[in-house]
Amino acid sequence: MNAAVPTGGIFSQLAPLLSHRAVLITVSKLDGDVVQVNFCPGQVKDTENQALTAPLCVTGTAEELDHDLVPQITGFVSAHVKLNSNLAQIELEVEEAEKAAREEAKKKHKPAGVASRKVTPSTAEDPTHKAPPQQSLSLFDEGPAREPTEEGVGGGA
Repeated sequence: MNAAVPTGGIFSQLAPLLSHRAVLITVSKLDGDVVQVNFCPGQVKDTENQALTAPLCVTGTAEELDHDLVPQITGFVSAHVKLNSNLAQIELEVEEAEKAAREEAKKKHKPAGVASRKVTPSTAEDPTHKAPPQQSLSLFDEGPAREPTEEGVGGGA
């Protein structure tokens, strides 16, 4: 399966990426006649996925780069644009799901707070009676001391 040969030069291929972010290009001569070209997309916001700023590094002779660099950039930009679009869609879906979950939780908590309130006989008889504040117990704390019941001191079943 042959991919379509890209038309245009390096900057024509980079144009879709450049519409979203800056791209730093460095060119270095390595050993012999080998050249390395790095395309480093800039970070747009602190919270974005690091995959969107991964650089493309291409190494070869000047002739090899003349022949193969444009197709490499075309693939890099295509993958980058797809990733960026996919991330935006995923972020939107997650945001909508969180909003729906919050709204559902609000609906469940409003009626439950009113309906689940029960009056015990001891508080109904004595309006001045106030329940002690509840405290969370750690794994090593003992529960509150039990008062003897009418059935016996041990509170057996």
